[in-house]
Order: sequence, then structure tokens, then C-alpha cells
Amino acid sequence: MFQSIINSEKIIRYKYLIALLASFSFLLTPVHIAISHLSPSYIIVINYTLVILSSSLLASKRIGKLATYIIGVSTLLAIWLELSDGDSMPIFIYRLVSSFLLFACFCVILFKQLLTIKEVNLQFILGPLLGFLYLGIIGGILFEAIHLLDSNSFNLIHGYSGYSFYYFSFISITTVGYGDITPLTAPAQSLTLVMNIIGQFYLAIVIGVFVGKYINTK
Repeated sequence: MFQSIINSEKIIRYKYLIALLASFSFLLTPVHIAISHLSPSYIIVINYTLVILSSSLLASKRIGKLATYIIGVSTLLAIWLELSDGDSMPIFIYRLVSSFLLFACFCVILFKQLLTIKEVNLQFILGPLLGFLYLGIIGGILFEAIHLLDSNSFNLIHGYSGYSFYYFSFISITTVGYGDITPLTAPAQSLTLVMNIIGQFYLAIVIGVFVGKYINTK
């Protein structure tokens, strides 16, 4: 029993690192599919499950954990249904909505947790980085939704997949702009502009808060 308490304390201590590694694993899903001999559906479900379980560690209250589990199970169900029937529009919409709610919930929980951190430590360093990943994933979901409303919203590369929108989301918030995917319609361009602005302000605010807390601790 004592050993289990110690292990649980270690998990709580490194919860940001665990959630961060799971989120990176989620973003590397195409790599996992390419190098493994498993079905893509298994890889996707496994990575999503890891993100849900690890991110639920961020919640300090039972209601927060319960919310992540409920929305997480709903998202996994949507993924399974989409894998079994990829042409169903209601299932696709269901997956987008549940995924958006899931990562929005993670962002709210993470933000509340970061507000309680009073000193510069491992959690304070990894927390904003995790939030940046959540922001990029939410952007990818929104870009998918824009493409759903109008299939001509983006100039996409040949052989694109749903992952392409998450890729475009991250190159938008980092303002890299390779040019291989470009927004064509006004809604797509507007969302891209918003993601560019949010990405820049996010980095500026995080750096400002980090420097401020570091100075205060000194």
C-alpha cells in the first residue's frame, strides 16, 4: 500500500511530462503507422487512449477527471465508428465535435492548474508546452471542420489525409508557412489568420510570465 502511494505521488509529480509525451506520440501517429505492422486503426485508438488517460492526470478534482473520461470515451467511440464507416457524415461530425470538446476540456484543466503554480519548476516549464500542443490539435480540428463545410477551402497536397489539417495548424501557429497547403476561401483564411495571431500571442505571454516568475523567485 505504501509503495502504491509512492508510485501515485510520482505519477502526479510527472503528470505534465507524461501528458506531453502522450501528446507527442499522438502527433507522431503517421510515423507509428509507417514503421509498425499494426493496423492504422489500432495505432490511432492506442494513441488517443494514451492522450486521454495521461491528460486526465492533470485534473485535480474528481469532476474534472470524470469529464475527461466521459468525453474521452465518447471520442474513442466516434473514432471506432468512423474507422468502420468512413463515409458517414454524421459520424464524422460526431468525431469532430467530441474531439474539440475533449481537447478544449484539457486546455481548461491545464490553464487552471498553471494558475496554481507559484514558482518556476518542471511543471511550469512543461505545462505551457503541453498547452501549445493542445492549441495546435484544436486548430487541426477546426480546419477539418472548415474543410467539411467547403471542400474547396484549401489547396491540399496530393494524397492528403485528416492529419494534413493538424500539420497545417501547427505550421500556422508557428508562422512557418511552407506553402504546400494554402487556405483559399475567406473562412479558411480567417481561421488561419486567427491561429497565426493566437500562436504569436501565446508565445509572447508564456515567455513574459515565465520571465516574471523567474525574477520573482530570485
